[in-house]
Amino acid sequence: MTYRVTILPRNITLTVEAHETILEAAHRQGFNFPYGCDAGSCYVCAGSLESGTLKIKTNNEQVHAGDGDDSNTDDVLFCLAQPLTDCSIFIEGVLAPGEHPMINASCQVTNITPMGNDTIEVELRLPAGKKIDFHPGQYLQVILDEETECAFSIGSIPNKERTLQLYVGFSDKDERSRRLRAAFTTGNVVTISLPHGNCYLKNLESTAPLFLVAGSTGISQIKSIAEQCIREQNDTTAAQRQIFIYWGTRTTSELFLNDFFLNMTKSNNNIHYTPVVAEPDATWKGRTGFVHKAMLDDHDISDDAEIVLCGSPGMAYAVLDDFLATGIKEQQVQSDVFDYAPRNN
Repeated sequence: MTYRVTILPRNITLTVEAHETILEAAHRQGFNFPYGCDAGSCYVCAGSLESGTLKIKTNNEQVHAGDGDDSNTDDVLFCLAQPLTDCSIFIEGVLAPGEHPMINASCQVTNITPMGNDTIEVELRLPAGKKIDFHPGQYLQVILDEETECAFSIGSIPNKERTLQLYVGFSDKDERSRRLRAAFTTGNVVTISLPHGNCYLKNLESTAPLFLVAGSTGISQIKSIAEQCIREQNDTTAAQRQIFIYWGTRTTSELFLNDFFLNMTKSNNNIHYTPVVAEPDATWKGRTGFVHKAMLDDHDISDDAEIVLCGSPGMAYAVLDDFLATGIKEQQVQSDVFDYAPRNN
């Protein structure tokens, strides 16, 4: 018998076999789970049972959530607890396999580059001596004050120079945008938290086709993932993965990284790039319309293909629905939108 355990407040899950404790299952599956003695003495792994039923293996006592004033649900040692049903537990400090710990850091704005159409490239330098890891495809939060955080996809990959790239579009009608424009000034120091997000490549050894589909400044996330793929293929002898990048914008002036991706395809014969403009001017000779329609017109999507969507919630869900209608499976598609803006089915 296998049970599903949801770990709050992170809302991550693991599976636990009937003969295992929750701690044993977490370690077997590569979770970073707090513990000390592994024998019920140190209380490092203590947390609460929010739903379901557990058994304490040392005395076979059962712990049931929702039993009114039963206080034994609030101080459970997960090194001794075995689930008897699917359940949810609360314990701080758990990281899923491959996750990096969340860090707050003060970064200096080292360079601002205008990219056209009121978009800028921001270069931030991380502090020396502080180890900060992230997966390409994740995002950071710029902390303006205790109540105001602004999310930006990281447009670069981890590097020795400790620099991060962001691509920021402004609208001066918005108060937060005006504050960000003031914060992103060369020499200023901004506070960030990272890494956020679960939309990144989980299997870097896969050779299945990879489709990276972005709208507007969602291309930041695509750039980071594509650069990671290039670095991985240069560092190994594995077969090259075919990568198809589709970038949709409203106008041609919004294609601020067009030359960058064109050069990427010239240097890497497994990477294919297609810009798609919704409202082209008379000089545009490329693809027009909806970006995902261009992708579907160009390819029969295989069952093993992986698709990453980057854009607004409206864009992501409209594209997802069209994909599902063609037979693409939902588990083939990932997007940060599905986590931070879930919709009711």
